[in-house]
Amino acid sequence: MPKKINIKGPIVSNDCAWIYNYFGWDAASPNTLAKGLQEAEGDDVIIEINSPGGVCVYGYEMYTAIMNYEGRVTVHVISAMSAATLLVCAADEALISDTGIFMIHNAQSQADGDYRDMQMEADALREFNAGIINAYVRKTKKSREEIQALMDQNSYMSPQTAIEQGFIDGYMFGDPNKKEKNPEALAVNVVAADIPVIPEDKAKELMQLIAKAEPGKSDMSAADRIMQSTCAVATSQNEVRKTEPEQQIEEEMGATAVSDKSKGGKRKMTLNEFLQENPDAQTEIDAVIAGARAEGQKAERDRMQSLDAISNTVTAEALHNAKYGENPIDGPALAYQAMVAGDKLAAAYMAAARADSAESGVKNVGVGTPDAGQEQADEADEMAAYINKTKGGN
Repeated sequence: MPKKINIKGPIVSNDCAWIYNYFGWDAASPNTLAKGLQEAEGDDVIIEINSPGGVCVYGYEMYTAIMNYEGRVTVHVISAMSAATLLVCAADEALISDTGIFMIHNAQSQADGDYRDMQMEADALREFNAGIINAYVRKTKKSREEIQALMDQNSYMSPQTAIEQGFIDGYMFGDPNKKEKNPEALAVNVVAADIPVIPEDKAKELMQLIAKAEPGKSDMSAADRIMQSTCAVATSQNEVRKTEPEQQIEEEMGATAVSDKSKGGKRKMTLNEFLQENPDAQTEIDAVIAGARAEGQKAERDRMQSLDAISNTVTAEALHNAKYGENPIDGPALAYQAMVAGDKLAAAYMAAARADSAESGVKNVGVGTPDAGQEQADEADEMAAYINKTKGGN
C-alpha cells in the first residue's frame, strides 16, 4: 500500500511546529512532509490535505519537495486553501472528497510606513504571486491572466468547480453525479480547519517564557500552555471565558519541578516558589494573559458585529445559533454556510456587497484612517479572508 502522509492544519515553519504539536493542534511544516517522503523511499505516497494554508514560503518548500520526489504522489483533498493548494498542484494526481473545498487568492501580508514602504510591499507581493501563478499554470494549463483573475476574486471552489478549472483531477470516491453529497459538511470542514498561525515572534516569546519556567529542560512543560490564552473566546458579549492556562497556572504548573541549587542542588520547588524568586517571570506571564484577555474581548466584539451586519440575510434561528449556540461562528462563516446550503438571501447579499464594492471604486482609494462611523473592512471580502488572517499567509 502507498504510504500516507497527513498535512493537517496551518502550514508553519519547522521551528514553530512543535508548539502546535504539544498542544495537540494540527499543523504541518516542511519537515513533516520531508520526513514522510524520506520514509517512503521512492514508493508511491498519498498525501491527505485538510489545511487553511499558512505562511507561503513554507508552502513553496513543500511544493518543491513533492516535485522533486521520485515516486508517484497522489493528494486527497478534504480542504486545501491558500498555501496548501501549492501541494495539490505539485502532485501527480489530485483527488477531492465529495465535500471538499479548494480556494486560491493573492499573496497577503501587512506593512506600515509611508507610501514608499507600501509600494515596496505591493511590489513584493506581486513577485510572490508570480511564483504561485507558475505552479497553478503548470497544473491547470490556463494562461497567467486567467489564473490571476481567479486569484483576484478570492476564489472558493466546490469539488466540481475545482475539477472544471483544472486544479483537481477527479473525486476520491467516484463522481457523485456531479452533486455534493453533504453541503453542510463543506462548511464544517472550512471552519474546523481554522487553526490560527502563531506569528513567529510570539512563538519565540513563548519559548523564552518556557525556558524561564523550566531552566535546563529540553522538553516542553505545562508552562507553554500559557499560549492557549491567545485563543480565549467569550461566552457572552461582555464576559470572557477563563482559559485553560489561566486555570492551570496555579494548579498544573504549581507542580512543575525546578531545581533549587541553593538547597543542595536537587530539591524540587513549585512554580509558585520559582516565581517568588523571579518576579520578572510573573510579570511576563501576567502580561501574556492580560493581552490574551483583551484580544479575546475584541475578537468577540468583532464576531458579534460581523453577525449583526448580515442579520437581515439569514434566519433568526441561524443567527441565534451562530451567536450563542454550542459551536459559535462569525458572520463570514455563517454567510458561507448559508450559501452552501442554498440560502438565496445570503447569496444575494454577498453578490450585492461585491457589486457595491466594485461600483464604489474602493480598490482605488488610498490608505488612510477611517472615520469613526466608517467600515473598517469590506464586508464582501470577509468571507474569503477569515481563514487567512495570518501575517505573511497565502
